[in-house]
Amino acid sequence: MHSERTTHIQASAPTNPTEAIKTGIGTWRAFAVDLPLRLAAETLRFTGHRLQAQADHLAALAGCGSLMDAVELQVAFLTKGVADYQEATTLSHDVTEMAFAQAA
Repeated sequence: MHSERTTHIQASAPTNPTEAIKTGIGTWRAFAVDLPLRLAAETLRFTGHRLQAQADHLAALAGCGSLMDAVELQVAFLTKGVADYQEATTLSHDVTEMAFAQAA
């Protein structure tokens, strides 16, 4: 059995205890408060957007005159939904990366 060396992140420690506490609180706030709130806001915006798209899609399906029209609407709806989810994933990643950058 062998032990692995663990590399710890080295950050310059403030010499002033008050400054150290202030930095710690700022980091805690970034990850425990700001990041979850930003992610929740983006999630709710996305959910609202997708619910509106679903309602519009159902209304459009009700007006279809043929099976082919319904299939075309369904394909367009699913294609747009996949694109929206990909965009939302990128946005969530960007928000998280920004929080890490601000905390550093």
